[in-house]
Amino acid sequence: MATTSERIDEWLRDAHAAEAQAATMLRSTAGRNDDYPEFSQLLTRQADLCDNHARALDHCLADRGASPSLFKGAAGQATALGQSLSGLVVGDEVVKAALSTATFARMLVNSGRVLAAAASAEGCDEIAEVCRGMADENESFARELEEMLPLLTAQYLARETGLEDTSSDPGAEGNHPRAPAVG
Repeated sequence: MATTSERIDEWLRDAHAAEAQAATMLRSTAGRNDDYPEFSQLLTRQADLCDNHARALDHCLADRGASPSLFKGAAGQATALGQSLSGLVVGDEVVKAALSTATFARMLVNSGRVLAAAASAEGCDEIAEVCRGMADENESFARELEEMLPLLTAQYLARETGLEDTSSDPGAEGNHPRAPAVG
């Protein structure tokens, strides 16, 4: 059975790999979706934060006499590459990318909270604070991305269908859901 300290080291390695994977995936997705500038800029800003998170986790591991897992890091980068390549074969990449990124962001939020709780339980207040800060930053990103989903969807549909994009005007005709026809 693993000790609390061993489990925290393992989770720190997992979090490090996930943040590095996220940075790679976000930058790649942002680059392929630069025709959606708000979305692309949000992803790029978050990728920079993920790089900072990975560095902070690296310091946490070093302070504990541990280091990031080369295997987990390589696996995470391979997964990020696979996710990036999968976007090339779907027509609605921007919508699918936003959905999967929002889900991944929520995983990062909760991972940070788990780590913070474990570090607090072990009395590692500095690590707990780092993990709480990362969870808060990832929460902010997840919330901003989730709030962007309706506009992003409307923009995508307008481009796909050739309809005028009225998404910036909430009161515009055709911007309200219609009740299904009763037949």
